[in-house]
Amino acid sequence: MIIAPDPQTWKARQRLPLHERILALPPEVCELVHKVNLASGLDAVPVPAVVTPSLRRELGEAICGMPASVLELIEPLLLGVCLGHGLGSSGITDIVADAEGRILGCVVLLDIGMLAPHGANSWASWKENLPFLPDGDYTLSATIATPARDTRAGAMQYLLLHEFGHVLTAGYSFLPAWWAPVPAQAFSWLDLSWRVLDGRFLPHPESDFEYRGVVDFYGQRKLGGDALVAACADLEQSDFASLYGATNPYDDFAECFASYVHRELLGQPLALDVLAGGQAVARLEGFWEGPRSLVKRRFMECMLGVEEAGAPALAA
Repeated sequence: MIIAPDPQTWKARQRLPLHERILALPPEVCELVHKVNLASGLDAVPVPAVVTPSLRRELGEAICGMPASVLELIEPLLLGVCLGHGLGSSGITDIVADAEGRILGCVVLLDIGMLAPHGANSWASWKENLPFLPDGDYTLSATIATPARDTRAGAMQYLLLHEFGHVLTAGYSFLPAWWAPVPAQAFSWLDLSWRVLDGRFLPHPESDFEYRGVVDFYGQRKLGGDALVAACADLEQSDFASLYGATNPYDDFAECFASYVHRELLGQPLALDVLAGGQAVARLEGFWEGPRSLVKRRFMECMLGVEEAGAPALAA
Protein backbone atom coordinates (compact mmCIF):
# COMPACT_ATOMS: atom_id res chain seq x y z
CA MET A 1 0.00 0.00 0.00
CA ILE A 2 1.34 3.43 -1.02
CA ILE A 3 0.63 6.26 1.40
CA ALA A 4 0.10 9.52 -0.48
CA PRO A 5 1.53 12.64 1.21
CA ASP A 6 -0.75 14.77 -1.00
CA PRO A 7 -3.95 12.85 -1.78
CA GLN A 8 -5.45 15.73 -3.74
CA THR A 9 -2.70 15.50 -6.35
CA TRP A 10 -3.64 11.89 -7.03
CA LYS A 11 -7.36 12.63 -7.09
CA ALA A 12 -6.84 15.53 -9.49
CA ARG A 13 -4.98 13.22 -11.87
CA GLN A 14 -7.91 10.81 -11.77
CA ARG A 15 -10.09 13.50 -13.39
CA LEU A 16 -7.96 13.36 -16.54
CA PRO A 17 -8.81 11.03 -19.44
CA LEU A 18 -7.31 7.58 -18.89
CA HIS A 19 -4.65 7.94 -21.58
CA GLU A 20 -3.40 11.17 -19.96
CA ARG A 21 -2.88 9.72 -16.46
CA ILE A 22 0.81 9.05 -17.19
CA LEU A 23 3.65 10.22 -14.96
CA ALA A 24 7.14 9.42 -13.73
CA LEU A 25 7.44 7.37 -10.52
CA PRO A 26 6.70 9.70 -7.58
CA PRO A 27 9.07 9.57 -4.56
CA GLU A 28 6.57 7.74 -2.32
CA VAL A 29 6.21 5.00 -4.97
CA CYS A 30 9.98 4.62 -5.42
CA GLU A 31 10.40 4.32 -1.65
CA LEU A 32 7.81 1.58 -1.24
CA VAL A 33 9.00 -0.48 -4.22
CA HIS A 34 12.59 -0.27 -2.97
CA LYS A 35 11.52 -1.60 0.44
CA VAL A 36 9.58 -4.44 -1.16
CA ASN A 37 12.54 -5.35 -3.39
CA LEU A 38 14.92 -5.43 -0.41
CA ALA A 39 12.52 -7.65 1.54
CA SER A 40 12.25 -9.97 -1.47
CA GLY A 41 16.01 -10.23 -1.96
CA LEU A 42 16.01 -8.23 -5.20
CA ASP A 43 18.77 -5.69 -5.78
CA ALA A 44 16.69 -3.58 -8.19
CA VAL A 45 16.57 0.10 -7.19
CA PRO A 46 13.56 1.97 -8.65
CA VAL A 47 14.09 5.40 -10.21
CA PRO A 48 11.72 7.60 -12.24
CA ALA A 49 11.78 7.42 -16.02
CA VAL A 50 11.73 10.48 -18.25
CA VAL A 51 8.23 10.61 -19.74
CA THR A 52 9.08 11.55 -23.31
CA PRO A 53 6.51 12.51 -25.97
CA SER A 54 7.11 9.20 -27.72
CA LEU A 55 6.40 7.27 -24.50
CA ARG A 56 3.18 9.23 -24.00
CA ARG A 57 2.19 8.51 -27.59
CA GLU A 58 2.88 4.77 -27.31
CA LEU A 59 1.05 4.44 -24.00
CA GLY A 60 -1.84 6.49 -25.32
CA GLU A 61 -2.03 4.18 -28.34
CA ALA A 62 -1.96 1.12 -26.08
CA ILE A 63 -4.72 2.41 -23.78
CA CYS A 64 -7.00 3.94 -26.43
CA GLY A 65 -6.80 0.72 -28.44
CA MET A 66 -8.49 -1.26 -25.66
CA PRO A 67 -12.21 -2.12 -25.86
CA ALA A 68 -14.62 0.43 -24.42
CA SER A 69 -15.90 -2.18 -21.94
CA VAL A 70 -12.39 -2.44 -20.43
CA LEU A 71 -11.88 1.33 -20.22
CA GLU A 72 -15.27 1.81 -18.55
CA LEU A 73 -14.34 -0.65 -15.79
CA ILE A 74 -10.89 0.85 -15.24
CA GLU A 75 -11.75 4.55 -15.46
CA PRO A 76 -13.09 5.05 -11.89
CA LEU A 77 -10.34 2.92 -10.30
CA LEU A 78 -7.07 4.00 -11.91
CA LEU A 79 -5.14 6.96 -10.50
CA GLY A 80 -2.26 6.78 -12.95
CA VAL A 81 0.35 4.81 -14.88
CA CYS A 82 3.81 5.50 -13.39
CA LEU A 83 6.96 4.95 -15.45
CA GLY A 84 10.35 4.02 -14.05
CA HIS A 85 13.39 1.76 -14.14
CA GLY A 86 14.57 -0.87 -11.67
CA LEU A 87 11.17 -2.07 -10.48
CA GLY A 88 12.22 -5.71 -10.31
CA SER A 89 9.46 -6.80 -12.73
CA SER A 90 7.84 -5.52 -15.92
CA GLY A 91 4.81 -4.19 -14.12
CA ILE A 92 3.39 -3.72 -10.62
CA THR A 93 -0.04 -2.66 -9.40
CA ASP A 94 -0.73 -1.29 -5.93
CA ILE A 95 -3.31 0.73 -4.08
CA VAL A 96 -2.81 4.31 -2.91
CA ALA A 97 -4.27 5.44 0.41
CA ASP A 98 -4.25 8.63 2.46
CA ALA A 99 -2.64 8.94 5.90
CA GLU A 100 -5.82 7.56 7.53
CA GLY A 101 -5.76 4.45 5.36
CA ARG A 102 -8.65 5.48 3.11
CA ILE A 103 -8.11 3.96 -0.33
CA LEU A 104 -7.90 6.52 -3.13
CA GLY A 105 -7.48 4.12 -6.05
CA CYS A 106 -4.85 2.09 -7.88
CA VAL A 107 -1.61 2.87 -9.66
CA VAL A 108 0.13 0.78 -12.32
CA LEU A 109 3.92 0.91 -12.47
CA LEU A 110 5.75 0.00 -15.69
CA ASP A 111 9.49 -0.69 -15.96
CA ILE A 112 10.43 1.02 -19.21
CA GLY A 113 13.90 -0.51 -19.11
CA MET A 114 12.44 -4.01 -19.35
CA LEU A 115 10.19 -2.97 -22.25
CA ALA A 116 12.71 -0.86 -24.19
CA PRO A 117 14.54 -3.64 -26.08
CA HIS A 118 11.37 -5.41 -27.16
CA GLY A 119 8.52 -5.54 -29.58
CA ALA A 120 5.38 -7.35 -28.46
CA ASN A 121 6.47 -10.86 -29.43
CA SER A 122 10.03 -10.64 -28.10
CA TRP A 123 8.78 -9.19 -24.79
CA ALA A 124 6.18 -11.97 -24.41
CA SER A 125 8.79 -14.61 -25.27
CA TRP A 126 11.26 -13.11 -22.79
CA LYS A 127 8.65 -13.22 -20.03
CA GLU A 128 7.59 -16.82 -20.77
CA ASN A 129 11.23 -17.97 -20.57
CA LEU A 130 11.99 -16.26 -17.23
CA PRO A 131 11.57 -19.40 -15.05
CA PHE A 132 13.88 -21.53 -17.21
CA LEU A 133 17.62 -21.78 -17.81
CA PRO A 134 18.62 -19.62 -20.78
CA ASP A 135 21.00 -22.24 -22.18
CA GLY A 136 18.65 -25.21 -21.89
CA ASP A 137 17.68 -27.64 -24.64
CA TYR A 138 14.23 -26.09 -24.94
CA THR A 139 12.92 -22.53 -25.08
CA LEU A 140 9.53 -20.91 -25.50
CA SER A 141 8.45 -18.57 -28.28
CA ALA A 142 5.31 -16.48 -27.73
CA THR A 143 3.30 -14.76 -30.45
CA ILE A 144 0.92 -12.03 -29.30
CA ALA A 145 1.08 -9.71 -32.31
CA THR A 146 0.96 -9.70 -36.08
CA PRO A 147 4.01 -8.19 -37.82
CA ALA A 148 2.22 -4.84 -38.16
CA ARG A 149 1.51 -4.71 -34.40
CA ASP A 150 4.80 -6.22 -33.21
CA THR A 151 5.84 -2.99 -31.51
CA ARG A 152 6.68 -1.73 -28.04
CA ALA A 153 3.18 -0.22 -27.90
CA GLY A 154 1.82 -3.73 -28.52
CA ALA A 155 3.88 -5.05 -25.60
CA MET A 156 2.68 -2.15 -23.44
CA GLN A 157 -0.93 -2.91 -24.24
CA TYR A 158 -0.69 -6.57 -23.23
CA LEU A 159 1.23 -5.71 -20.06
CA LEU A 160 -1.28 -2.99 -19.19
CA LEU A 161 -4.17 -5.42 -19.69
CA HIS A 162 -2.52 -7.76 -17.17
CA GLU A 163 -2.02 -4.92 -14.68
CA PHE A 164 -5.56 -3.65 -15.28
CA GLY A 165 -6.70 -7.11 -14.20
CA HIS A 166 -5.05 -6.40 -10.83
CA VAL A 167 -6.76 -2.99 -10.74
CA LEU A 168 -10.13 -4.72 -11.13
CA THR A 169 -9.20 -7.14 -8.34
CA ALA A 170 -8.78 -4.14 -6.02
CA GLY A 171 -12.06 -2.57 -7.12
CA TYR A 172 -14.33 -5.61 -6.90
CA SER A 173 -14.85 -8.46 -4.46
CA PHE A 174 -14.35 -11.56 -6.62
CA LEU A 175 -10.93 -12.10 -4.95
CA PRO A 176 -9.71 -11.27 -1.45
CA ALA A 177 -7.95 -7.93 -1.03
CA TRP A 178 -4.24 -8.71 -1.37
CA TRP A 179 -3.33 -6.10 1.27
CA ALA A 180 -5.53 -7.56 4.03
CA PRO A 181 -6.00 -10.92 5.81
CA VAL A 182 -8.15 -13.37 3.86
CA PRO A 183 -11.65 -13.51 5.36
CA ALA A 184 -13.51 -16.80 5.74
CA GLN A 185 -15.98 -16.36 2.87
CA ALA A 186 -16.53 -17.38 -0.72
CA PHE A 187 -15.02 -15.43 -3.62
CA SER A 188 -16.44 -15.99 -7.08
CA TRP A 189 -13.09 -16.08 -8.92
CA LEU A 190 -10.97 -17.61 -6.17
CA ASP A 191 -13.30 -20.55 -5.78
CA LEU A 192 -13.03 -21.55 -9.46
CA SER A 193 -9.49 -22.94 -9.09
CA TRP A 194 -8.23 -22.18 -5.57
CA ARG A 195 -8.76 -22.82 -1.87
CA VAL A 196 -7.29 -21.29 1.28
CA LEU A 197 -5.43 -23.57 3.67
CA ASP A 198 -3.60 -22.24 6.74
CA GLY A 199 -3.56 -18.77 5.22
CA ARG A 200 -2.04 -19.99 1.93
CA PHE A 201 -3.61 -20.18 -1.52
CA LEU A 202 -3.53 -23.68 -2.96
CA PRO A 203 -5.12 -24.87 -6.21
CA HIS A 204 -7.84 -27.46 -6.14
CA PRO A 205 -6.25 -30.89 -6.66
CA GLU A 206 -7.70 -31.18 -10.17
CA SER A 207 -6.12 -27.82 -11.10
CA ASP A 208 -2.65 -28.58 -9.72
CA PHE A 209 0.34 -30.01 -11.58
CA GLU A 210 3.91 -31.02 -10.73
CA TYR A 211 5.89 -27.88 -11.55
CA ARG A 212 3.17 -25.33 -10.81
CA GLY A 213 4.43 -24.57 -7.30
CA VAL A 214 8.12 -24.25 -8.23
CA VAL A 215 7.90 -22.05 -11.34
CA ASP A 216 9.60 -18.80 -10.30
CA PHE A 217 9.42 -15.90 -12.76
CA TYR A 218 11.35 -13.17 -10.96
CA GLY A 219 13.52 -15.09 -8.51
CA GLN A 220 16.89 -16.82 -8.85
CA ARG A 221 15.65 -20.41 -9.11
CA LYS A 222 15.66 -21.55 -12.76
CA LEU A 223 14.40 -24.85 -14.15
CA GLY A 224 15.89 -26.97 -16.94
CA GLY A 225 14.52 -28.06 -20.28
CA ASP A 226 12.85 -31.22 -19.00
CA ALA A 227 10.87 -29.12 -16.54
CA LEU A 228 9.87 -26.70 -19.30
CA VAL A 229 8.44 -29.47 -21.45
CA ALA A 230 6.68 -31.16 -18.53
CA ALA A 231 5.25 -27.91 -17.15
CA CYS A 232 3.84 -26.88 -20.54
CA ALA A 233 2.33 -30.32 -21.10
CA ASP A 234 0.69 -30.29 -17.67
CA LEU A 235 -0.51 -26.71 -18.14
CA GLU A 236 -2.62 -27.85 -21.11
CA GLN A 237 -4.48 -30.26 -18.82
CA SER A 238 -5.24 -27.57 -16.21
CA ASP A 239 -7.73 -24.69 -16.08
CA PHE A 240 -4.98 -22.03 -16.01
CA ALA A 241 -4.33 -19.75 -18.99
CA SER A 242 -0.53 -19.60 -18.51
CA LEU A 243 2.29 -20.75 -16.28
CA TYR A 244 2.42 -17.29 -14.75
CA GLY A 245 -1.31 -17.45 -14.04
CA ALA A 246 -0.85 -20.77 -12.26
CA THR A 247 1.40 -19.22 -9.61
CA ASN A 248 -1.34 -17.52 -7.54
CA PRO A 249 -5.03 -16.52 -7.82
CA TYR A 250 -4.30 -12.84 -8.51
CA ASP A 251 -2.10 -13.57 -11.52
CA ASP A 252 -4.54 -16.30 -12.51
CA PHE A 253 -7.21 -13.63 -12.93
CA ALA A 254 -4.88 -11.03 -14.47
CA GLU A 255 -3.56 -13.49 -17.05
CA CYS A 256 -7.07 -14.64 -17.93
CA PHE A 257 -8.31 -11.06 -18.20
CA ALA A 258 -5.41 -9.95 -20.41
CA SER A 259 -5.51 -12.98 -22.69
CA TYR A 260 -9.30 -12.96 -23.02
CA VAL A 261 -9.44 -9.27 -23.99
CA HIS A 262 -6.43 -9.65 -26.30
CA ARG A 263 -7.61 -12.80 -28.07
CA GLU A 264 -11.39 -12.77 -27.88
CA LEU A 265 -12.23 -9.05 -27.97
CA LEU A 266 -9.31 -7.59 -29.93
CA GLY A 267 -8.85 -10.63 -32.17
CA GLN A 268 -5.07 -10.72 -31.77
CA PRO A 269 -2.87 -13.84 -32.02
CA LEU A 270 -2.00 -15.73 -28.85
CA ALA A 271 0.28 -18.74 -29.27
CA LEU A 272 3.11 -20.40 -27.36
CA ASP A 273 5.54 -22.70 -29.14
CA VAL A 274 8.08 -25.03 -27.54
CA LEU A 275 11.36 -24.83 -29.47
CA ALA A 276 14.19 -27.36 -29.62
CA GLY A 277 17.28 -26.04 -31.34
CA GLY A 278 15.27 -23.10 -32.58
CA GLN A 279 12.66 -25.32 -34.26
CA ALA A 280 9.06 -25.59 -33.06
CA VAL A 281 8.33 -29.08 -31.73
CA ALA A 282 5.03 -28.39 -29.93
CA ARG A 283 2.39 -25.69 -29.72
CA LEU A 284 0.22 -25.18 -26.67
CA GLU A 285 -3.50 -25.40 -27.34
CA GLY A 286 -5.25 -22.03 -27.39
CA PHE A 287 -6.74 -21.69 -23.91
CA TRP A 288 -9.88 -19.80 -24.94
CA GLU A 289 -10.58 -22.17 -27.84
CA GLY A 290 -10.71 -25.27 -25.63
CA PRO A 291 -13.18 -26.65 -23.07
CA ARG A 292 -10.82 -26.14 -20.11
CA SER A 293 -11.58 -22.40 -20.20
CA LEU A 294 -15.39 -22.74 -20.13
CA VAL A 295 -16.08 -21.55 -16.56
CA LYS A 296 -13.55 -18.72 -16.72
CA ARG A 297 -14.89 -17.70 -20.13
CA ARG A 298 -18.35 -17.25 -18.61
CA PHE A 299 -16.88 -15.07 -15.89
CA MET A 300 -15.11 -12.84 -18.42
CA GLU A 301 -18.21 -12.60 -20.59
CA CYS A 302 -20.22 -11.42 -17.61
CA MET A 303 -17.63 -8.90 -16.49
CA LEU A 304 -17.15 -7.40 -19.94
CA GLY A 305 -20.80 -7.45 -21.00
CA VAL A 306 -20.32 -10.06 -23.71
CA GLU A 307 -22.98 -12.36 -22.28
CA GLU A 308 -25.03 -11.88 -19.15
CA ALA A 309 -26.58 -15.29 -18.64
CA GLY A 310 -25.03 -18.03 -16.56
CA ALA A 311 -22.06 -16.08 -15.20
CA PRO A 312 -21.27 -15.10 -11.60
CA ALA A 313 -22.24 -11.55 -10.68
CA LEU A 314 -19.66 -8.97 -9.67
CA ALA A 315 -19.86 -6.91 -6.53
CA ALA A 316 -18.01 -3.68 -5.92
